[in-house]
Amino acid sequence: MSSFQISQEKVARMVGNIQGMVHYTARTTQMYFEGKATMGQIALCKAWCTLRGREVVALARELCGGNGIVLEHGVMKHFIDMEAIYTYEGTYDINALVAARDLTGKSAFK
Repeated sequence: MSSFQISQEKVARMVGNIQGMVHYTARTTQMYFEGKATMGQIALCKAWCTLRGREVVALARELCGGNGIVLEHGVMKHFIDMEAIYTYEGTYDINALVAARDLTGKSAFK
């Protein structure tokens, strides 16, 4: 299975997303401790990372085929956990709006 082109593309995309999430989070954390991170930058990092995380677990589920939806193989557990993180971290939509407010200077909500 790992020699199939479509499988390799999915694995490469998953690893790229994970590396991007790690680096973005590390940089945002560094900026936070330096006192340079704004709420908008932090919200954008949370929104982007949870969105990419959802893509990673969806790709993992696709790679596993039917086994990807069976809890005993672990992929579906991570899929469910990622949905909770996507929602729990302030929800993607709210984080995106906080980031956009920081970028535009205009609030879309009160």
